[in-house]
Order: sequence, then C-alpha cells, then structure tokens
Amino acid sequence: MADLNSKLQQVKEGESFLEKMARIIPGYNGYVDRDNSREIDTILRNELARKLDENKVRTKNVVLNLSKHGKLFETDGVDKLEKKIDNATAKLRSASRGYSGAFDVSKVKEDKLNQLYSFDAMLFDTINEISATFELMENNSAANTDINETQQKAGKQLDDMLHKFDERENFLRNI
Repeated sequence: MADLNSKLQQVKEGESFLEKMARIIPGYNGYVDRDNSREIDTILRNELARKLDENKVRTKNVVLNLSKHGKLFETDGVDKLEKKIDNATAKLRSASRGYSGAFDVSKVKEDKLNQLYSFDAMLFDTINEISATFELMENNSAANTDINETQQKAGKQLDDMLHKFDERENFLRNI
C-alpha cells in the first residue's frame, strides 16, 4: 500500500487551476493537505469496513449449508460471528478521522497522520486473513465437515482486529 504522501500527491495532481492558486496562500497548503489526509483516511476505513462486511454473505451461506445437512444447532456460533462483523464494521466506519479541524485545540501532526494511515493500511492484511478463514469455514460447511475450528479461529481473528483498532483509538487520544 502506498504511503500517505503519494496519495496526497495524486490528489494534488487532480486539482483545478483555482485550487492550485489557493495553495499559494500562506498556511492554506498545509491545511488542505491535512484535510485531504483526513478524507483519504475515511475512504480507507470505509473500504476496510466494506471488505469485512462481505464476510456476512459467507456466514449466511454457512448457516444455509449447516441447515441443509441437519446441523441447525451449530448455527448459533455463526450468528455470533455475524454480530462481531457488524460491531467491527461499525467501529471502522465511525472511528476518529485522524485529523482535527482547522480551529480545534488538538491538532494531529503529519507524521502522526502517516502512522495512522500505515496502521489502517496494515488492517487490509488482517481483513484478508479474516476473509480467508471465513471462506474456509464456508467451504467446510458445504463439504459437510466440521467448522468448529475455523469458527473459533474467525472469532479470535475478529477479536484481535477489534483490539488492534482500540489501540488506534488510544493512539489518537494520546496525541
């Protein structure tokens, strides 16, 4: 994943003539960069939430497969996983945006924004691992094999991701 500065450079290249002229105003350039960083951070977190939310289709398929094989009692754990996915996506979508406004007392510096952006980008790998576990669980349920191990693994992965994301919130509070 490219770093924040390369993403900001892409945004700058797409600016209109008036936006480029406005950057000449002292202080405005840094403000716009921080505002763009904030927007990039939001877009990234929304994409993370969308990717994680895709696993809800897999959980529904697992429940369907289990019911086809007469294993309705095993669906309770899958329902709990779906609730964990909902909780995680809600946290991703509603998390602090990484930069305070122009007149806020607390400011987030650019190096901290880069750390935050890197952290959010690292979550892509985590969510890909979670998705692979959900895919394995879906395949196991379709093959009528035991899903308990993958179900527990998916739950632990979601818990670990939520814990990492709580660390992100603590990082922002301590700036």
